[in-house]
Amino acid sequence: MENEILDMDILRMPTPEETIVAKILDWVVSAKPDQNKVATIVFKKDTPAEIFRLYKKNFNLIPFPSHFEYVVEK
Repeated sequence: MENEILDMDILRMPTPEETIVAKILDWVVSAKPDQNKVATIVFKKDTPAEIFRLYKKNFNLIPFPSHFEYVVEK
């Protein structure tokens, strides 16, 4: 009997946008929502400048409502 290929057997490669978001979110410590449920992103203390540039350039890719401004962990 031949094995049937199921949808779960085929893995999808991440899109370039998903890769960018994953790089950014690797450096996020938290996303604290305000009273309007819009998050302020808190980055790790030693976050590289490249990640901040990616965040600013690709802010529209963040998958939840967030402020453009961010905070760096102390």
